[in-house]
Amino acid sequence: MAYKILIGDDDPETQKNVSQLLEKENYRVCLASDGQQVLDAWIKEYYDCLVFDVMMPVINGLDLCQRIRRLSNVPIILLTALGEEEDVIKGLDCGADDYIQKPFRQKEFLARLRVVIKRNERMLSNEKSSISYGSMTLEPQTRQVKKKGKLIETSPLEYQLLFYLMHHPGEISSKEELLCSVWGYSPNHKYHSEDLNMIEAAIRRLRKKVEDNPSKPRLIHTVWGSGYRFGN
Repeated sequence: MAYKILIGDDDPETQKNVSQLLEKENYRVCLASDGQQVLDAWIKEYYDCLVFDVMMPVINGLDLCQRIRRLSNVPIILLTALGEEEDVIKGLDCGADDYIQKPFRQKEFLARLRVVIKRNERMLSNEKSSISYGSMTLEPQTRQVKKKGKLIETSPLEYQLLFYLMHHPGEISSKEELLCSVWGYSPNHKYHSEDLNMIEAAIRRLRKKVEDNPSKPRLIHTVWGSGYRFGN
């Protein structure tokens, strides 16, 4: 089965380059030139992943990402020229699964696209029983996170990150381990500073949702120089 990808970008050259790259890999590609077109296309049809720019007309990529996240956990990759750490954090905070800066390396782009699609498939097929820790409950069948019985909205990435940490309570998970186990990077991947910044941004975002006081976490602890630990 060929995966179906929706590309949103107002630059015809980018549309051409990305679509040709994906079609060579046997993906089915649909194109949109502004945020409203992306939203309209996504509402009408199912896509395995949405890839769009931040700086799009009509509806910008950040607003679009937030609007889609209120309704769906469909994988979203932001593909944009904005590459400062603050830009990456904004993108992830809006619910994107990944953030790739232009100009991009083709093989890396394809690898990261495969990662978000496969991660979503794993989540959809996961039929394990619920996991609980204190007042926190994670229900894999519905991909829901609850605290004291109250539903906490999480993106696919946030859910998978919490799923992994809760499966290893009391253990220290390094950033490299999380990149491999949650993001799906190869163990031979050459890590860049933006990769590690992405981990930190995801942890901060998750803490805001699950911690009573994110500045004094009691669930997701930072172990300086080593990584992160869930629980006591």
